[in-house]
Amino acid sequence: MIDLDTKQLHSFLRLAENRSFSKAARQIGCSQATMSVRIQKLEEAFGARLFERSHHEVKLTAEGRDLLPDIRSLVDLQDRMVRRLQSKRIIGEVRLGIAEGLETAFLPGLLGYMLRNHAAAELDIHCLPSWRLQQMTEARSLDFAVVALPEEAPAAAVLSRPQLHWVCAPAFALDPSMPVPVAWNSDNCFLQAAAEAALEDRDIAYREVLRSADPRVVLAAVESEMGVTVMAEGTIPRSLNVISMPTALPPLGRGSIQLLEGPDRRSEATATVKRQIERAYREAEAAAA
Repeated sequence: MIDLDTKQLHSFLRLAENRSFSKAARQIGCSQATMSVRIQKLEEAFGARLFERSHHEVKLTAEGRDLLPDIRSLVDLQDRMVRRLQSKRIIGEVRLGIAEGLETAFLPGLLGYMLRNHAAAELDIHCLPSWRLQQMTEARSLDFAVVALPEEAPAAAVLSRPQLHWVCAPAFALDPSMPVPVAWNSDNCFLQAAAEAALEDRDIAYREVLRSADPRVVLAAVESEMGVTVMAEGTIPRSLNVISMPTALPPLGRGSIQLLEGPDRRSEATATVKRQIERAYREAEAAAA
């Protein structure tokens, strides 16, 4: 009887999907060498070569393609069994903060996962500016906070480094003879600081047409063609367009989406939420690669 290691099966699926050892290893959270050893041992267990390797691509052999549906079914079955057992025992409250504008990136998936698999756990979610969530985490009022900060906070896990973009309404047109009209979210000092520094570095004149602590007000102002603003990739609504005019506005750098963790509370419920948040960002990064 062949003894199959579930880590090897998971590695097989990720490699079949990504066709790259480095991408598959990054998605699972192991080294490329570990990924290679797992696949080699799985091939030895089956007595067949499952992948064709080249400098440019990794693809399934005929034997690998034949095994793919069965391995996927085995992994799905294992995941269902684990979720069913965990859902009966994971209880407790998780206090989670999400920076305004970041909630759409992973919150629907997180809520759906917790409802399906850990219905006994309780989520207390706060959607506030990043600086306020950082204060609450340091004050132990939150277990976790997903925030956008200009620099890495001590002991924070960096989830993503999204590109920053100038955005505007589809019908909006910049007048090169006039100062650039900008709308700022007064509670998102990081984006404003990055934009102002870029404008001043290029000696581009601008004027503030609106400032509000409510991101919905800023969004409404930009949608109504009052001016432009800055948003991070992945948070831009469909109602706005990215401005791709490098001569009109200066290029911007990248932001830093981080997961801050409170110093005290540790439980199976908080660990589960943390894993799901990190997984959501890893999958989003892999999909964009």
